[in-house]
Amino acid sequence: MKKLKKNKGKTLIIAEIGPNHNGSIKKAVKMVKKLALVGADVIKFQIGDPKLVYSHDAFKANYQKKNDLKKTIFEMSKSLQLSKSSHIKLSKLCKKLGVVYACTAFDLKSLIFLDKIINVPFFKIASGETHSTDMIDYIARKKKPVLFSTGMSTYDEIKKTLKKLNKFGNNNITILHCVSSYPAKEESLNLNVVDELKKRFRTKIGYSDHSLGTEACLAAIAKGASTVEKHVTTSKLLKGPDHKTSITIKGFEILVKKIRKLEVILGSSKKKFSNEEINVRNVSRKSLVTNKAITKGSILKKSDIVFKRPGTGISPLDIKKFIGRKLIVNKEKNRVIFKKELK
Repeated sequence: MKKLKKNKGKTLIIAEIGPNHNGSIKKAVKMVKKLALVGADVIKFQIGDPKLVYSHDAFKANYQKKNDLKKTIFEMSKSLQLSKSSHIKLSKLCKKLGVVYACTAFDLKSLIFLDKIINVPFFKIASGETHSTDMIDYIARKKKPVLFSTGMSTYDEIKKTLKKLNKFGNNNITILHCVSSYPAKEESLNLNVVDELKKRFRTKIGYSDHSLGTEACLAAIAKGASTVEKHVTTSKLLKGPDHKTSITIKGFEILVKKIRKLEVILGSSKKKFSNEEINVRNVSRKSLVTNKAITKGSILKKSDIVFKRPGTGISPLDIKKFIGRKLIVNKEKNRVIFKKELK
């Protein structure tokens, strides 16, 4: 399995296929091949045994009802599952194509399969599983990186989950800001939460997006999100719970290009100056300039000086360091004074 590596300054971009293969391994393979070509770092799926996930009282969310009225939640989930052998095949394909296979488990048995059989490079905790203490406790005992989505979770609930995950010393955890609406409306995205999560929990922060556009992912990265996750489909017209709120593969390709361009624009926190900016600095800043002709051996006085362009000489900020020093050359009026001309 390819290790989860992230180049410094590069956003980890996750393409979330989830159930958008509609239970077809053939479709899943095609999606993986296309996503590997358009720049996904990670291609993620979902796995869960409906018998272990749903009680007889389980029901669909409103957005799921809109997309499939006939099937029960159990029937819908069962129809969208891939076999374990299919997940093994997909993990091998991802490795071959140079991308990371990842998967979210919705029950402990599936989680153990992902860990021990496939050996996923990190655990992804879905927003709905942050209270599933059986899986949280299992994950906490491992030394793998963890991404956990925080849709529907209060700050206090996030704190409790993080405390459990940290219990055995694993601090390689990324909290993903998430809004669990499908689609998430712009007015509900609240990306300022990214800042608050950084301040409260002092750990890496990412963003799991359920909005219809690409702007939210870009804004989250600009705020410091180190990871973004976006649901992907081959067609928004397909039947299934997530297709309508997912981005197409072509749209995902455009998002990847925008993210990589944004990273260039964001640069680093270190102040750097291009040759062009240095040229402009020399042209537009001012230096100490002679107010009159001054002969060699004269003591430089404040009345001898004015501030004029260019900025290639002594900065006006340093004037006190040079007043009272002796000129070792003759200077004409209206000439820049240089450090080497003073003793």
